[in-house]
Amino acid sequence: MKDESKIIDWRSTGRRIGRRALYAAHVDYECDTCKRTTIEPPKDAPKWFEDIWPVERRELESQLQVQHMEKDPSINDLAFIKWLCPSCHKNEDLTTEKGVAVESLDFGL
Repeated sequence: MKDESKIIDWRSTGRRIGRRALYAAHVDYECDTCKRTTIEPPKDAPKWFEDIWPVERRELESQLQVQHMEKDPSINDLAFIKWLCPSCHKNEDLTTEKGVAVESLDFGL
């Protein structure tokens, strides 16, 4: 593991660390929103990838992406990352402002 204080590009590094964390936790390789997965396995797939790659809904040409729910690529705790297909990832990113993890709504309670 690299010394985190020396990491310059957290976007790229955060994606790799997030992918490794999801693989290590054996999180099913499917979009958390639409439940689709890829036709081909990813290039960085572990040897046991078949165990987490659902047979159903292998429809996507492009690989799944790691969604950082806090919009911070340095946070790779499993509670804050998930697999998303590119379409669902874009849709989720459009629902909040860049850099804002959660929009809060005031219901007057």
